[in-house]
Amino acid sequence: MKYYLVGGAVRDKLLNLPFSEKDYVVVGETNESMLKKGFISVGKKFPVYLHPQTKEEYALARKEKKVSSGHKGFIFETNNSVSLEEDLYRRDLTINAIAQDENGILVDPFEGQKDLKNKLLKHVSPAFSEDPLRVFRVARFATKFFPLGFKIDDSTINLMKDIPKSEIEDLSFERIWQETEKILAMSHSHIFFEVLEKVNALFVFPEIKKNILKSIDFLKKLSNKNYPKEEKWAAINLENLNQKKLPIPKKFERFENYSRNFRFMLDKETSAKSLLEALMKINAFRNQNLSLQVINFLQKNKKLNSSLLSLNLDWNILLSELNSISLSERSSDNGELAKKEIYNARINIIRNYLNE
Repeated sequence: MKYYLVGGAVRDKLLNLPFSEKDYVVVGETNESMLKKGFISVGKKFPVYLHPQTKEEYALARKEKKVSSGHKGFIFETNNSVSLEEDLYRRDLTINAIAQDENGILVDPFEGQKDLKNKLLKHVSPAFSEDPLRVFRVARFATKFFPLGFKIDDSTINLMKDIPKSEIEDLSFERIWQETEKILAMSHSHIFFEVLEKVNALFVFPEIKKNILKSIDFLKKLSNKNYPKEEKWAAINLENLNQKKLPIPKKFERFENYSRNFRFMLDKETSAKSLLEALMKINAFRNQNLSLQVINFLQKNKKLNSSLLSLNLDWNILLSELNSISLSERSSDNGELAKKEIYNARINIIRNYLNE
């Protein structure tokens, strides 16, 4: 059986970067012959198999043809006459279109090694622009390899710009989010959004586009620092007061909303009442750990008003004290009276901290 290691594993190996996943392309085989060899079929849209021992993925070499709009508008041809070069031709970037045979010999018909040396992200063929998702994939690669000095080739930038807006609009937001969430774990996440803005695709995040300069500036400041993904998402959305609800994981939505709400509720006034209401808005008395993460994120990045920052409060101690109020006997059996007593007690505690 003739097979080749392809894609990211070959690329990262040549860059001396760690990699975990290995994908293989098989040439000259059919579905029947793969099954006879003991491979397990797992592909739904095209023939992909798991190796019977290693469980690594092996796919039959295939060609593709665009038949309708969008990321999924392709038909695939897989048979034992499809060559390795035909399979590599359909890939997005030259650096992802290098194969390695079982003897370690590289097959590089589109000069991916040259582009690795020159630190260029360049499309394999004009067919690149047939898949709108590649706009976001290339923006992700630009983000991933930015610390190594990689740039997107001008000709590829032009192809990205030429992809019709309607094609990008046909993409599911969930698929766009998959690319977005990956870059939030990278050290220079702002590059992703800068690339999207450059190729006229940032409209998928309308509020980020509207506040692009402030959003990018804050995210840049988090570069080379180990911030959780939800904090980076909040950073680029902190100025977006009219944020449209996006179908993103609750963890990201909640942290974004809590950060923005806490910041703007205290933007003009820092009183015991406004601070208590801001804490209640971010559910601080039910989820103290999350609220502390939100407040610490805002405080260490100086996104709270100056008077509050100058107090240098120990929020952990403050929240613990606010959460440990004991009720009097007369209000312990009366829900409304208990709420009022707790509220007033918390106001008095905060007043002491604020020196009111």
